[in-house]
Amino acid sequence: MKKLFTFSIALALAAHLMADSVRVFKCSEDGIPGQTEPQFMGLSMSADGHYICGTVQQGGGIFIADSFTGSVKFNLDGEYSSELRSVDNFGKAIGFIDDDGVLYSFDTEEISSLNVPDGYRYVLGEGLSDDGSVMVGELTVQSFDTMAAFSAGDGAWTPLPNPSDAELGDLKDKFSNSSAAKFVSSDGKVILGHMGSFTYPIVWTRNDAGEYIPDFFPARFVKAVEADRYDDSKPLYGITAMFTCMSHNGKYVGTVGLIANETNTDTRLVPVIYNTEDKTLKIYSESQTIDAMDMGLYPRAIADDGTFIGTVASPSSPDGNLGAFIMKAGDEQAQLFVEVFPAFNEQLGESDLIGQNLPTGISADGNYILGYTYYSADYDIDSDDPAYYITYVLSVDDSGVDQIASGNSVAPVAVFSIDGRSLTHMQKGLNIVRNSDGSVSKILKR
Repeated sequence: MKKLFTFSIALALAAHLMADSVRVFKCSEDGIPGQTEPQFMGLSMSADGHYICGTVQQGGGIFIADSFTGSVKFNLDGEYSSELRSVDNFGKAIGFIDDDGVLYSFDTEEISSLNVPDGYRYVLGEGLSDDGSVMVGELTVQSFDTMAAFSAGDGAWTPLPNPSDAELGDLKDKFSNSSAAKFVSSDGKVILGHMGSFTYPIVWTRNDAGEYIPDFFPARFVKAVEADRYDDSKPLYGITAMFTCMSHNGKYVGTVGLIANETNTDTRLVPVIYNTEDKTLKIYSESQTIDAMDMGLYPRAIADDGTFIGTVASPSSPDGNLGAFIMKAGDEQAQLFVEVFPAFNEQLGESDLIGQNLPTGISADGNYILGYTYYSADYDIDSDDPAYYITYVLSVDDSGVDQIASGNSVAPVAVFSIDGRSLTHMQKGLNIVRNSDGSVSKILKR
């Protein structure tokens, strides 16, 4: 591996707005060697919200960051495709650099290759349990088909079992032999992946003997043949593995399903949440107030209580979106980020409204949200400040000081009132801020 480059994102204090705050991750123009428009795209967040990881767009690189301090570390060894896909609570991330599955440690700055079993071309890492003891991903065979696999306790990578023909039911002819594992729960007991080329989602659950048992739940809910048309126990006309997510506790799996409309004359896409514990399916079939112009809601990440976030997009172009939404646990109506998060709306609302914002992760408790967005100061094509991708962490529990990454300043580590009282965040009036380099600043918050 080439030399690792490390830098600390600088933090500057911004105006505090109600109950949410935004921390933005970007770097100066010369922050990454050879990059004039460095672009961080955050893809995953640890269960406790402490660490984030992702890819350096246009650089074939990977990055991992401490979202609490703003420190970022990255590597630019990739030639065409490099990503970190998951990170645990200790700052260890899994992913790949080109065809080499890797682990990257935030603390030691070491990148190690995943061991490929005999008879396979390579292994690509996708998910980590909270403590990093269970890894999931896919093994690529000589024919370039992939097999869902896991590694537990530093053991060898082992293929996950395929469902039997009886478990596949009438869907058995709908996909190829390929499979992949994408997510693993905090305790390593539940794995989410897909059969075929993102054709159908599948869950594996570890039993008391340590074996992972497949739960191909689409077979129980999808109308696969004409005889299923009037079978009310199978409410879906389709379900996709392209847009799947799983809560850190492994209880909830989110994706989109195809249901008939109210008059049974057409179909529409709606969010569906599968409960891996009681094997039930929640279908969000109610019409949405934000679901205009035949747009659909696409879940991208889900918290342990069932709250999920995602994008509003056209079924014909789900990768292009018209804003980010949050569906809180127990609610039937989704809300847009720009409507419920004032600080987010002020700082990143314009990029969200033009469809350039993608939320990608949420902490187990739902207090932190990760995403990336195409950002510019004014979105003027002739501007001297061009647009580029930045990563953000949205704090929705008011647990910290609003912070924006920029420049070469240092991180604030403590906030005090003018009479010396310790504060959890800046208050109106004069605040005394102690920075990580020992310096002290006076900040007037209006």
